Amino acid sequence: MYSIIIDPPDDLGAFRSAARRLLAARIDPADVTWTDCPDAALFQDVPPDAERIAAVPRAFVELAQAVACHRDESRWALLYQLLWRLVAGERTLMDQPSDTLVHRLQRMAASVRRDRHRMTAFVRFRIVEAEDGPCSVAWYEPQHRILRRVTPFFIDRFASLRFAVLTPDLSVHWDRRAVRYAPGLSRSAAPPADDVEDWWKRYYCATFNPARANAKLLDSHMPKRFRRDLPEADSIRDLLSNAGSRTDGMIGRQPR
Repeated sequence: MYSIIIDPPDDLGAFRSAARRLLAARIDPADVTWTDCPDAALFQDVPPDAERIAAVPRAFVELAQAVACHRDESRWALLYQLLWRLVAGERTLMDQPSDTLVHRLQRMAASVRRDRHRMTAFVRFRIVEAEDGPCSVAWYEPQHRILRRVTPFFIDRFASLRFAVLTPDLSVHWDRRAVRYAPGLSRSAAPPADDVEDWWKRYYCATFNPARANAKLLDSHMPKRFRRDLPEADSIRDLLSNAGSRTDGMIGRQPR
């Protein structure tokens, strides 16, 4: 039995390197355990690449990039099982969504992609004054370990700003020149509200259209578990509860 440590736990490169060695040594998936625990026994006995491994479909690479961020502890074992079958000759396996293993991994990848989309939509920055100037700081709790994957999005959008995104797993800092990762932080590290936040809440309420209010649709796009970190969430209940009367009032007014 071989024990493979993946540290950090979302390191797809470490998985790729270990999987290549395992495949070269023809180690069956049943003989491998995968762990994120640094205290586990380190994998050292399998020799380095003994032969060239057949190229895997691009669809597998894209799937693995997403699944690597999932919190399911079995993610690496499942990916290796899929890789084992692909290399063993099931070259069209990625085109068979009805396969139990493929279906499970695709569902995991979809969950990660949804989480990435929500993070890019729900992160709210607050301005913090520091000795070297203002910095925009946000605290967010994603469902999966996606911070490294969404960092390029924030840099592309806010390249000219100094910012930090804090999560329980990991934190990222951008100083307009380089990215630096640091340990995760708890919710208590979230910065207090600022003047921009008050302005944003007023803007959100002013642009809310009561005639288009749809509580069910809102819950599907903005699940309640994410609202605790959104400043505008405090106003949502009142806006929805008054939407009907405001709409009736708008309809009842005669145009001048």
